[in-house]
Amino acid sequence: MKLKLIFLFLCFGLLAGQPLWAQVEDDEYSEDETELISDSLVVDSVSTEDIQLDNYLEDFLYEAGYYFDTTLAPATEVYQRWDMHTIHPYQSHLDSICDSTVLQLVDGEDCFFHPPTVGRITSGFGVRRWRRRLKFHYGTDLKLQIGDPVYAVFDGVIRIAQYSRSYGYVVVVRHYNGLETIYAHFSKLLVVPGMAIRAGEPIGLGGNTGRSTGPHLHFEVRYKGIAFNPDKVFDFDNNKLRSDSLVIDKNLFDHIKEVKKINSAKYHKVRSGETLGHIARRYGTSVRSIQRLNGMRGTMIRAGQSIRVR
Repeated sequence: MKLKLIFLFLCFGLLAGQPLWAQVEDDEYSEDETELISDSLVVDSVSTEDIQLDNYLEDFLYEAGYYFDTTLAPATEVYQRWDMHTIHPYQSHLDSICDSTVLQLVDGEDCFFHPPTVGRITSGFGVRRWRRRLKFHYGTDLKLQIGDPVYAVFDGVIRIAQYSRSYGYVVVVRHYNGLETIYAHFSKLLVVPGMAIRAGEPIGLGGNTGRSTGPHLHFEVRYKGIAFNPDKVFDFDNNKLRSDSLVIDKNLFDHIKEVKKINSAKYHKVRSGETLGHIARRYGTSVRSIQRLNGMRGTMIRAGQSIRVR
């Protein structure tokens, strides 16, 4: 009962301090395609009361049907939609990026930069192998400890602050400069959707929730919903921007061809008694090609093994 009273007090306080809200239909959450690690849910250093309070708050907001007044959303010249339910709501394609656009990331007066955390890179943007399969990692993983604060990199407004099966506790910030940044695997959220945030303000505490193999921050940068390499914007070794501006053109998304190639890959689960020769003939390929795709030197395979055939 005490917890519920505290919750109601916080809800009315939050709503009173926020801009106008309006009603929105509930959308199905999109899942992160980048963190295919485990199906288990791990909640670290989060007390039962904290989880209950977070759940009460989320249920209250969704059942009441409130959301941020879209007229106050950042970068309306770039985005036609403001969605506080769906992590990846956009259906943008490279075809929509016809001409070169220059984004002014910071202006030195009203818009600043702050590193999300100061941990070292543990996994970069790009292709990586998981369980003998190639997957594309759409963000940069940064080392931190459970409970370490994570900060907004630019000024903006919180679009998403919720739990996702793959991202864990996740925050999405839309920035006034036109970018969106995603921060995942928190142990605790410190913000709510619709909250204005300044660069350097804490948005959550580091954790290991969702599909994660250890405490870290999964950090993404997107433009119109399309992810690109954060290293093209941020110098993580020196915790600074590479430039005060960013050129948006198709060269920024030169990894898309590689993504399509990986997504078109086909795998075969080896059955008892099968050989590489049998499998190669079945798929109209060669043993040498299968060996090359899987980094194999010999022809030894085992039942239950998943191997790439195309």
